[in-house]
Amino acid sequence: MRKYLPVYACWLLIVGCWLSQIGCGSKEITPEPVEMSTAPTVSLLIAPAEKLTAGEPVEFSVIGFDVDGKQTGAAAPIEWTSAGLMGTLQDGRFTPDKSAGAHAGTVTVKLGDMKATARVRVIPSLPWTEDFETIELEKSPVHWIGSTGKFFVREKDGNKVLVKTPARIGLDRSNVYLGPSTMKNYQIQVDLMGTRNKRRLPDMGLIANRYTLDMQGRHQRLQIRSWASDLRMAKTIDFTWETDVWYTMKMMVETTDAKAIIRGKVWRRGEPEPEAWTITAEDPLPNHEGSPGIYGYSPADIHYDNLKVW
Repeated sequence: MRKYLPVYACWLLIVGCWLSQIGCGSKEITPEPVEMSTAPTVSLLIAPAEKLTAGEPVEFSVIGFDVDGKQTGAAAPIEWTSAGLMGTLQDGRFTPDKSAGAHAGTVTVKLGDMKATARVRVIPSLPWTEDFETIELEKSPVHWIGSTGKFFVREKDGNKVLVKTPARIGLDRSNVYLGPSTMKNYQIQVDLMGTRNKRRLPDMGLIANRYTLDMQGRHQRLQIRSWASDLRMAKTIDFTWETDVWYTMKMMVETTDAKAIIRGKVWRRGEPEPEAWTITAEDPLPNHEGSPGIYGYSPADIHYDNLKVW
């Protein structure tokens, strides 16, 4: 380890010099003007590369680069196309169709043999409902983050449901995020059902404001936590539940400057919703915002249906 210390010292010196130049994070830095290359453009870039909108128009710009990576002016004519998006695209401006609901797709620009692509997620304001009936089999909603290749819409008992299967490669544990990371003051609810794979049972639940409400199969517990690797504020209670039985789960988070109150409720689907919350936790270091989502640890299949956020 000692032989690497000079390297670390040099690295710290470089970082220190850099920080001394830029000052603190609140200091505004005027960017240096870019000297445009006059060489031919050999590659393109669309900015922004990914954009989330609630229905407002999105403006894109095209940046060209020469063979040495220097910025050029992208020459006309430029051809714009879109895929998977519902709305109008004209001269780098995409205007979503507000009646189309949540969806995602791509915007592509082409100049000669060169092209570049950006992604757009269109996520309208609350409330949201999803029963998966319009989603293609073996797919998941395209505007979600973290579901592709892990969660699949399948038929069960004459309906379509979302299934989290055991992972073919990698971890069985997944978080899926449904909307912007800046969301707050909402409630989320879903129907879910766990199955058994020999002696293995799944964990499953919801996410709100970066907190997780988790029905744990092997331990037969219900837990609220902010981070699985550090249970600093976690609340856990005994909670017996059965496999191959549908349950309804509901979650909400209320925050102040001083704390967050996280509430969860679970009951058998089809039975009256209980008035009292099943579990409540308090966080003195609150998460004030975060995307709603679903959680699954799937050594055995997990089923989800009738998702609502409001």
